[in-house]
Amino acid sequence: MTIEKAERAGRTRTARTRRRDVEPKVSKQEQILAAAAQLFNAHGVGAVGLADLSKALGLSRATVYHYVADREDLVFRCYQRSCAAETEWLDRAEAAAPGLPRVLRYLEESLGEEAKRTAVITDIGLLSPGPREIITRDVRRNYERLAAMIGEGIRLGNIRPCDEQLIARVLPSMVAFYRVSGQWVEAERDIENVAAILDFVAWGSATDRDTPFALHQSADMFSPLQVRGLDALSVADLRIEQILMAGSKLINLRGAESLSLEDVVAALGVTRGTVYHYFNDREDLIRGCLERGYKLYEVFMDFAERNGRDGLEKSLIITHLNTQAQAGPLQPVAAWMGGEVLDPGLRATFADRLRKLLERSDAVAMEGIADGTRRRVDYRPLTIARAGAFLWIPKWIDQLDNSKPHRIADEIVGLFKSGLAV
Repeated sequence: MTIEKAERAGRTRTARTRRRDVEPKVSKQEQILAAAAQLFNAHGVGAVGLADLSKALGLSRATVYHYVADREDLVFRCYQRSCAAETEWLDRAEAAAPGLPRVLRYLEESLGEEAKRTAVITDIGLLSPGPREIITRDVRRNYERLAAMIGEGIRLGNIRPCDEQLIARVLPSMVAFYRVSGQWVEAERDIENVAAILDFVAWGSATDRDTPFALHQSADMFSPLQVRGLDALSVADLRIEQILMAGSKLINLRGAESLSLEDVVAALGVTRGTVYHYFNDREDLIRGCLERGYKLYEVFMDFAERNGRDGLEKSLIITHLNTQAQAGPLQPVAAWMGGEVLDPGLRATFADRLRKLLERSDAVAMEGIADGTRRRVDYRPLTIARAGAFLWIPKWIDQLDNSKPHRIADEIVGLFKSGLAV
């Protein structure tokens, strides 16, 4: 589907909606898109087909196909709907005072009941080039509006100096993961949790917001290529790590469902036989990429727990290393991606790994509260929201003027430690 066709289809649907705004067909279309969005958020886009949607709605597949051409069209329309909702939340935020109040109002809208009926935009790689470019353009437009709100707050003096373009991508990413985290963790999504997230964005987690922090270690030092050394690696080990690195980057960029072994062959410039020698099929490759990612996240936590002087510093080390890894060449698979295309047993295994990672993050937060370095607030919703701060990086990092991993990590650590408020 080209951009022109996609936009023309969108205009046609809009005109049809205006003509029939009192007819059942319009409400049925909205019902279908809202139900699809909730299924996508609950199970992952890769795990939901039109048959699943038909069953959830109690409709025939023929009825669903009357409103959407195919699965790509369904994803595209859901993502268009999400972009429009995001724009509306930004519009509503304009009613608040300029700067920080507007940013917090936007976040409150993004975490409200209405947001539960919109799809979190994750797997744009499922879309063909035309529709994908439309969604990318609309997402960027909303990022720019949020960045302008943050920049206005910096000029007014109610938001501390920061990279508004970067923070404008981090905040929606935190919200997005919080909204889809029900796939892996059971947590109440109530008004108190929303308030805790808003408070965290405003004031950070540190008891002393001026606490200095710097991390000079590079996440790349934890790569198997660095840890074991090239001399100690066999040709097979080296090739497997190269394949997993390429596969992980593609999953983070496009989503697991759109990954194929041929994509990895093209990315590495090797023969098909080279990749198929080490991995039987796509699921085998995705499993390997996920396993590699979880090992890296666990190593980061191990390092922080050994080297952090207190609970706050341990938490910031983990954040810094995770950010560096996503922004640099290491790029492990984001811990919440890919599982939806695996068989139920493997998916459960990796969901359990994620829960354990979040539990370790909770333990570090509790340590910080106990030793007085972290503010005494409800850390549980914050653990979930913080984990989403890296979701945007592989897809949108090329939109930043300065994409050095250490700089991005410093900005996100600054947000987590001190918040945005002056």
